[in-house]
Amino acid sequence: MSPNAAVRTLMSGAIDYAGLFPPAGLAMSDAVARYASYRGGRHAWMLGRFIVPAARLEECITAFSALLSAAEGKTAAASPWRLAVIAKPADAGTLAAFNARYASRLVIDTVETPVVRADDPEALAGLGVLAQTYTVFAEVGWATDPAATISALAAVRVRAKIRTGGVTAAEIPDAAAVARFILACRHARVPFKATAGLHHAWRAEYPLTYAPDCPRATMYGFLNLLLASAAAVSGADAAEVEQTLTAGLGTAFEDRGCVLPSGRALPTELLAAARTAAVTSFGSCSFEEPVAELTERGLLWST
Repeated sequence: MSPNAAVRTLMSGAIDYAGLFPPAGLAMSDAVARYASYRGGRHAWMLGRFIVPAARLEECITAFSALLSAAEGKTAAASPWRLAVIAKPADAGTLAAFNARYASRLVIDTVETPVVRADDPEALAGLGVLAQTYTVFAEVGWATDPAATISALAAVRVRAKIRTGGVTAAEIPDAAAVARFILACRHARVPFKATAGLHHAWRAEYPLTYAPDCPRATMYGFLNLLLASAAAVSGADAAEVEQTLTAGLGTAFEDRGCVLPSGRALPTELLAAARTAAVTSFGSCSFEEPVAELTERGLLWST
């Protein structure tokens, strides 16, 4: 059996693999091997890019080449891997040189940059130059109204990024801040991605790391984020977006679409529009946990 059309639309290519980053914090060789395995697995349709810092690109190609040699070229390089690189405009030369040498195996097509502000025209101009070559996501702080910064990103054709969690409870923004970000992106017609704390399907209390007896906190679910973004595209106000972000398990999915926590139905076509015009992907340090949770909830099938 296959997932229904609504789930497939929401999850297709949605998970950018961030296994190098906390709380997973895998070694490069382990993260590369896992990504290769996921690419060859039955849920590969949900997999997005491999996320890597610019400073570790050479380490990445070394691990990839070792894996390719061990696999005798079979699975690891069926097609070039797409990389999302954490970088700054000053790294442009490094990125270009990497693609010139390795694009047949690993290709950088996306760049994610640190927090940018609307009152930093030099940084914005640098992002605009990068955006002439790559899809660029600039992180936007959530503690204050992000509207001006998101509008400034729109002017240089750069997308936005929000950090929705971390390894401490203090790093998790409240629902009002996330809703404000989503609606500001929608108003400015700026697509975005999210990262951190998004390896669970639905909002609930979870351990913040994989350490034994670690602190717990209420974390967002990736389905909450995807559906809240679709709600915004459909014209939802802040209250409905917040309601969708904070809802627990219960949304109904079918081929024709889904029903939001508010009771309003969204057709599959609108979910597809949201994945293009609003939330394009989310970063997760785990690929296996999202797959497992979707399967447990009857949204994917194990056979």
